[in-house]
Amino acid sequence: MVTDRPGKYNEYDLLEERKKRNETDDPEVEEYFKAKELFTKGYELASKIPDNSEEETLKKYEREIFESTQYLVEAFLLDDKATEMSSRIMSLAQQYEKLLKLGEDSEKKEIEEKVVEIKDEEISEQKKIKDSHASAEEADASEPEFTRESLILVIWLLFNGKQYKFCIQTLTVALNQLEPALYPRLLHLRASCHLAIGDHKSCVKDLERLTSIKSDFVSAYNILGSIHMSQGDRLDAARNFKIYIEKANKDSLSYSHALYSLCALTIQNATSATTGNRLRIQQAFNYYQKAKEAEIRYENLYGRKPEMTDVKLEKDSKKEAERLAPILQQLFKKCNHCNSLSRKNENGE
Repeated sequence: MVTDRPGKYNEYDLLEERKKRNETDDPEVEEYFKAKELFTKGYELASKIPDNSEEETLKKYEREIFESTQYLVEAFLLDDKATEMSSRIMSLAQQYEKLLKLGEDSEKKEIEEKVVEIKDEEISEQKKIKDSHASAEEADASEPEFTRESLILVIWLLFNGKQYKFCIQTLTVALNQLEPALYPRLLHLRASCHLAIGDHKSCVKDLERLTSIKSDFVSAYNILGSIHMSQGDRLDAARNFKIYIEKANKDSLSYSHALYSLCALTIQNATSATTGNRLRIQQAFNYYQKAKEAEIRYENLYGRKPEMTDVKLEKDSKKEAERLAPILQQLFKKCNHCNSLSRKNENGE
């Protein structure tokens, strides 16, 4: 969606409205507002630049064009939820690219002027060097070099426009050319694109690579858990949800959903009050209670219950946990009663 508003409304903005922002230590909230601040700076600066691509304008506002582009790109890399594509940002991207081309043309002109000044006896040698460079450029034509900002702007435009297949291709180029510090964010974006087109295998591959590079990228574990759960792989689903619960902030959007999922996964193997199921039933009941507590906490902060995030399956997990909750409570009571009877028998009572 393309708009002309400087940023979009997000769940985290409710904290600001309700004056609750200081009541949570969720790092994702801090990242969001930092990204929003960068986005606002970049957008406001871009709004002061005349919206045309005339050479005179580009040269006059060169510093502002580069600076606003950098702010906007950094905001998108930090948290895309704090940004929103607009017609002004699209035209700024065009101004940025034309300004780069002007610089390249100017540099090329300077080189040509120097070549003309070279003495006759050196021209032949210079021509050989130039031809050599031309051959190297032709060899690299299949994978052209882009500036960091150029690549991220293209990724942003494609991601915003839901052109996921082209976005995946561009992200692959970015992973080959940009600095390793950006790999976690780029892998997360590419995984999101794979998920959007239903390519779960590639999504899992990127998320696993991401967590191997940055183990505290906690949202990846929740998505992995949801995908494995949708595929019936309960062990991997539970493993990833448990890692998420261990690492995630308790105020995060998906915290209660992950607990509901763990509850549903646990009680799938515990539908009777047999001795072997007592521990599972107790675990499932604990997950359910923690999920309800997390929902209450979230509602206290945001004024509403947490909504679904990346994977629809979270909604199904909550429904399943809610449906089985009364049965779960009954089984839990029976197990406690059985344990009580066992203790009495052991004591000879």
